[in-house]
Amino acid sequence: MGGRGHIGRRTRSLLAIGLCLILLLPSGMSATLVPTDYNTDVKPVNFYSANGSGVNEEHPEWGQAGTLLGRVANASHDPEANWMGLTDLPNTRNISNIVCAEPMAIQDERGLSDYNWLWGQFITHEIDFTLTQNGRVGGTGTPEQANILISEDDPQMGAPGGSQIRFFRSLYVNVTDDLGIQTREHPNSITTWIDGSSVYGSSIETSNWLRTFEGGKLKVSPNPWGDLLPVAQDDDQTAPPMSFVGFSADVRFIAGDSRANEHIALMSLHVLFIREHNRLAEEIAERNPDWTDEDIYQLARKLVAAQIQAITYEEFLPSLGVTLVPYSGYNSSINPQVTSSFATVAFRMGHSQTGDVFLRLDENREPIENGVMDLFDGFWTTRPVTEEGGIAPILRGVAAQTQAANDIYYGEDLRNHLFGMPGAGGMDLCAIDIQRGRDHGVPYYGDVRAAFGLDQISNYSDITSDDEVAGRLAEAYGQQDPGHIDPYIGMLAEDHLPDSALGETMDAVIRDQFIRLRDGDPLYYENDPELEGVEQNLSETRLSHIILRNTEIQSIQCNVFFAETNLDNLDCYLPKEITSPVVENKDESNIRTIVLGLIGLAVLGLLIIGFFGATSKSAEPE
Repeated sequence: MGGRGHIGRRTRSLLAIGLCLILLLPSGMSATLVPTDYNTDVKPVNFYSANGSGVNEEHPEWGQAGTLLGRVANASHDPEANWMGLTDLPNTRNISNIVCAEPMAIQDERGLSDYNWLWGQFITHEIDFTLTQNGRVGGTGTPEQANILISEDDPQMGAPGGSQIRFFRSLYVNVTDDLGIQTREHPNSITTWIDGSSVYGSSIETSNWLRTFEGGKLKVSPNPWGDLLPVAQDDDQTAPPMSFVGFSADVRFIAGDSRANEHIALMSLHVLFIREHNRLAEEIAERNPDWTDEDIYQLARKLVAAQIQAITYEEFLPSLGVTLVPYSGYNSSINPQVTSSFATVAFRMGHSQTGDVFLRLDENREPIENGVMDLFDGFWTTRPVTEEGGIAPILRGVAAQTQAANDIYYGEDLRNHLFGMPGAGGMDLCAIDIQRGRDHGVPYYGDVRAAFGLDQISNYSDITSDDEVAGRLAEAYGQQDPGHIDPYIGMLAEDHLPDSALGETMDAVIRDQFIRLRDGDPLYYENDPELEGVEQNLSETRLSHIILRNTEIQSIQCNVFFAETNLDNLDCYLPKEITSPVVENKDESNIRTIVLGLIGLAVLGLLIIGFFGATSKSAEPE
């Protein structure tokens, strides 16, 4: 009874805060109070296995970690050229310098926010991860490289005698088809399903490490601004490996996907969903005190996976302008297999959409101290999260800033400063992206178009109506055969479809992939009978809801995939009790230590004087 009374008082308090917020809203503005509950108490029986196997009963190997990437057209690997593809095309750094060099910052024409590229990165880390050979070919093996040559007169990276961008090739498997033709195929090291593997991992070992095994919860590390990802101790040999750990030596955070520490924005999404899992676990446990840890964990996990699915299909894809055929149910004959054309070409579009500036904002959407950052400064560090306000300033900034347009251009930080400044580890992500497509044998742009039944390309004007873009393509590849170019560059150069951020080839590749991921998944949230009672609630879940439930952010635009800075248009809100953490910076802490030390010495001095004074008085005659 006492616990219920406390909950009742808190609820009344929050409702009062909410009423005040409503009264403060500008007249004429409609506000949405974000729901927090998914009232389902069906013990999960059918759920994704940790490694993705056994989901499709007829094809239990489909979607599991380690399955091979698929193809939409025959591979272009050349056995006579170390199995690279498109070997007759120009050097990828030269293409980058001609095509991808950004003349000025060009924003997305439809006002898409930075959440678009960020969710794109999060969801691709959810469904595919092709490992490189670096460090993975045995103690005596030599990893294959396809290093990118840099000319001596390169405008940014030139050096006497020239240099190279190091490029390790992807792991591969030799496959021989029915005709005896050998090809290279590339394994996907994580599960294919949109199953929450970026949160929970793609193996039972990772999943178990991340769990507390108490109350269905995941491990966290406490922080003044809210729980963060769990931290592995230096001597913990059981902790899942994390990519780029050498770049992020300040804190060794662990997540379901090993790339979570790559950038503070990506890390923030990972934090958001472990908080949401634990919030759901508490609610499930409160409603079902007799449930086991496993029951609670699996239902919370199922709900989080469904949320990620709903956000992807109901928000993210529509924001891009991708329109899928209506869902008609599960089809066990559809293979969800991720294709190389998707993973290494089309869905790398987010690299073009990422600008050079990154924002961290307060509740009034003003920059916090050092809140306007270079994108480069958010890589390989955790301090902006652990010491400078947590994830809320980052998530506000991502919602406020309009992302770069999806086009041929790359920002300076990604094209010349990736991993460092030129000459000090700097790399070119545009050149690397083109090279990865060749490494995977993705065929020419025209061949990918033909695979989807699209018209043949005979002039660069068939790709783009922008004379500047067409001229750059002609300079890089020549005029002879405009369809005979790298598929990635061709897709980036395309005129966008109406009310879309994509051209028709990129749209076709992405639509194909997400239709198969949806329709080939028996546990997709609209098909899962265990979610029948909350299917509508899940369908209406938005990323803004997850943000408001799990941060100190009070209000945000309901559709965060479109940028908004006007406080009057932040139309989703959730009242909450906020207590600002008291965190001293190092200088303040040092000053306080010195002051306390001086005070301590003074007190000690007074005590000493008092002691000797009392002693001498006691020796005197009365």
